[in-house]
Amino acid sequence: MVSDQPGQEDWQAAAAAGTARRRLSPVPGQSATLPAGLLQEVIDAAREDAPNETVGLLVAPAHAADGGVPTRYVRLANAAASPYRYLLDPDEQLRVMLEIDDANEVIWGVVHSHVATPAEPSVTDVGLAYYPDSLYLICSLAEPAPVVRAWTIQDGEVSEVPLGVG
Repeated sequence: MVSDQPGQEDWQAAAAAGTARRRLSPVPGQSATLPAGLLQEVIDAAREDAPNETVGLLVAPAHAADGGVPTRYVRLANAAASPYRYLLDPDEQLRVMLEIDDANEVIWGVVHSHVATPAEPSVTDVGLAYYPDSLYLICSLAEPAPVVRAWTIQDGEVSEVPLGVG
């Protein structure tokens, strides 16, 4: 695939090495719904944290693949304070994960932003994908209107999941 989009060269090199695979077309039969209010919270956080990437978690009683719909957005600090990547503070991550577990909830989605590139996972994003049952949502601020897309990332394979707003 030839593209003028930043980051595509990384994907091409990783794909050539056999270390990353991605399917840009949606996975048949798979979709997810994000409440409009939570979508707006994600977009607002991305705009507020710009020029750095934002990061947060969408929390639900069940994963999207099990019909779960997120009920809240937990905004986290980007410890990297970078426009190119995000990093969770280990103490904050542990505190939030314990709260989610204590409430019998799951991480429905891991959210971060791309301030100048499309809403597609980078090689770095794929390497940071530690929750195979969760979706990975990227809010791109590269265009005047923000774009939010959802992905599954499992064993280095990336597939888009159609994201509806409800």
